Amino acid sequence: MPVPVLSISQMRDWEKATWATGQTEAEVIGRVGRCIACRALLLTEPNDFILILAGNGNNGADARCARQHLPDRRVAVLDVQNPQADLPALETQLSLGPALIIDGLFGIGINRPLGPDWVQFVERVNQARAPVLTVDVPSGLNADTGEPQGAAIRATETLAVGAPKHGLLQPAGWPFVGRLEVASEVGLAPCPLKTQLNWSLPEDFVGYPPARAVATHKGSYGHLAILAGSLGYHGAALLAARAAQRAQPGLITLCTLEAVYHVVATQLQAVMVAPWNPNLKLPAALSATLVGPGLAAPAAADQMKMITCQFWRLIATGDRRCQRAGLAAIRLHP
Repeated sequence: MPVPVLSISQMRDWEKATWATGQTEAEVIGRVGRCIACRALLLTEPNDFILILAGNGNNGADARCARQHLPDRRVAVLDVQNPQADLPALETQLSLGPALIIDGLFGIGINRPLGPDWVQFVERVNQARAPVLTVDVPSGLNADTGEPQGAAIRATETLAVGAPKHGLLQPAGWPFVGRLEVASEVGLAPCPLKTQLNWSLPEDFVGYPPARAVATHKGSYGHLAILAGSLGYHGAALLAARAAQRAQPGLITLCTLEAVYHVVATQLQAVMVAPWNPNLKLPAALSATLVGPGLAAPAAADQMKMITCQFWRLIATGDRRCQRAGLAAIRLHP
């Protein structure tokens, strides 16, 4: 199931609920360590050198625990207590050219700007330009706002523990988060919190799309209409159509502006493409519609008016599926 996107205080509440069940921090740290190691193995090759930067908190403990699960990698752990005193040791390790740095310096508990020595240490890690796998939150990043606290690790990949934190999804945090993955099975109790924003996990798509029955045809599996693409912005129509193909509806009809019809149609094989005109007849029974990608040329506003009128005509047909599709489009484009 999708996991909720949490604030720092919500994550703390979840942890407290877990400890109340008798689960121990040591068990959770052990599971997180295994998850970190799994990601590190995917990001490196046998005999690669991995540098683990471990701080005082649980993130540091998580990162240290990963070491025992990396048997065919060369691994060094740098316990960072005093950034100024430990900077020479960092320089020595960086000179060995790590294939991956695991960042376990700080977690969600950081609540004030980093001091000058920590800023220098973090920036030196960033200057190395080595791939970085960060534990839960890039060190130095505010987990609620996504703002760096003076400086923050620029991760290649962030492995959020339990659930993503709000700051990881904020624009301010994007340059530091890199690819976001979630370690959801780390021994925490079932999350007692419900939020409006949720993160889908890969296992949510297991068994999708379902197998199709023999005694059916493509019309049995839905019809999507896409209205997209204008002069100079035809790529958006192509991307939308190809994304729709991956969702595997039975039929896809792409209506695009005549100025880009030929360039769009020649790049699609299993999508029905038609040039838009005010009298175009859309399919009578649509399951869903997508309106807007690439309708950004100067004439797009007029085209949107035509599209809206076309949807009103669909609604007038009385087909309930068309009504739902048409109303959805009108809410997006009043």
